[in-house]
This record gives sequence, C-alpha cells and structure tokens, in this order.
Amino acid sequence: MWAWSRAWEGWYRRLLPSYWIFLFLVTHLPKLHLGGPPSSDKFTHIAAYGTLAFLYWRFFESFERPLSGRFVWGAALWLAVYALLDEATQPLVGRSADMLDWLCDMLGAGVALGLLEWRRRSDARSRRCEPGP
Repeated sequence: MWAWSRAWEGWYRRLLPSYWIFLFLVTHLPKLHLGGPPSSDKFTHIAAYGTLAFLYWRFFESFERPLSGRFVWGAALWLAVYALLDEATQPLVGRSADMLDWLCDMLGAGVALGLLEWRRRSDARSRRCEPGP
C-alpha cells in the first residue's frame, strides 16, 4: 500500500461516490450542440473511466485490507458492466449509445487497473525481498 496520509483515506471514501454521481449526471444530460469544428470525445471517455478505475481502486485500498490479484478482475468486470449500462441508458435522454465509446471506457479503465495492479505486484515483490529484522 502506498504511503498516503491517513487523511487521504477519508477523501477517497468520499471522492469515489461523488465522482461516480458526477459521471452519471454528465453522461445523462441532453447532448449540447455547440458551434465549431466537430471533436472526438473518445479521449474524454478514456480519461473519465481511467479516473473512475483509479478512484475505485483507492476506495477499496483505503480500508487497509490487502487487495488480491482477483480484485483487478472483479473491478474490471464491475466497471465494464457499469459502462455498458451507462451507454445503454443514454438514448433515454437523447444521446447516442456507441460501442466505440464503451470500448474507450474499457481502455481507460483497463490501463488504470493494469498500472495499479503492476504497482501492487512490484510493491509485494519488493516487500518479499527486504531483509527481515
């Protein structure tokens, strides 16, 4: 576990639900049509779900229970299901459901979870290699 201050644990426990509500609300507002050149929102999807995955990980890590290798798969599954439901419900508010958006959501979450899992494993290896007292 990273050497975060104890104060951050409480922030992560508040930040994940707040961000998740924010993300839901932003993705379910009617689509705004702004003038100017069309731009791709794919990077936004990657960044939003990468942030969601990071906060999801830190939320559970803040309870000081060691995360197992299975946690990353459960988190990936949960985030994939949520992203699918998020895309599927957007047509209800006049937005489009796009499979490419879902894939970008999964790319962002996958990269974040992959990096966090890599960090967890390297921390575990370094703890095993440290000489005992």
